[in-house]
Amino acid sequence: MNNQIKAKSFLILAVCLISASSVFALSEKNQRLVEQNLSRKLRSDLANENLTVKLNTVKERKISTSEVGLTGDAVCILTQDDNQLPIQFEVKVNPANQRVLAIKYDFVSSDSEYAPSQTEEILMKELMGRISRDYKTQNIVIAIDGFETIGDAAGGTKLLGVGEVRIGDMVWNKIKFDVVLDVETQKANKIVYKVEK
Repeated sequence: MNNQIKAKSFLILAVCLISASSVFALSEKNQRLVEQNLSRKLRSDLANENLTVKLNTVKERKISTSEVGLTGDAVCILTQDDNQLPIQFEVKVNPANQRVLAIKYDFVSSDSEYAPSQTEEILMKELMGRISRDYKTQNIVIAIDGFETIGDAAGGTKLLGVGEVRIGDMVWNKIKFDVVLDVETQKANKIVYKVEK
């Protein structure tokens, strides 16, 4: 009798361990998937191939039988600049086929006074995309020193500003820009800039 109880207990323990390890493996798989896709999206959005993403904390929750939500915070590491940008992310994954259904992120800062506004983030992304196409390189880093909203222009909001940019192996140069931004579509309708060498 005692041996039967021990055998049943051992069997139950083994089943629990197998279940736990398969859940852990699934989480690990999802985390790798998030890391890869978040890196790909940031490389595209920032027009910079020289970055990696390191996940810090990830919370996983089941949304439905075919959808798992992963939220957390990570660091976007700009390898050439040895710079780290903290981000928060939200990703939806189909665990059956390991496909990412949706992905979004926001840059965050512990010092909220210096955290970029949504408009500034869009502005940076659009400027980097345009400069990347013009100079035919993905190796671009930009810092916006300041900009002012001049008001509504045809097709959006007119923004005039200055900043610094490093293109490829060039040193940092001043940049002036004149951008008409459609904040709703998160796209620039007009981008004029001048890199001062």
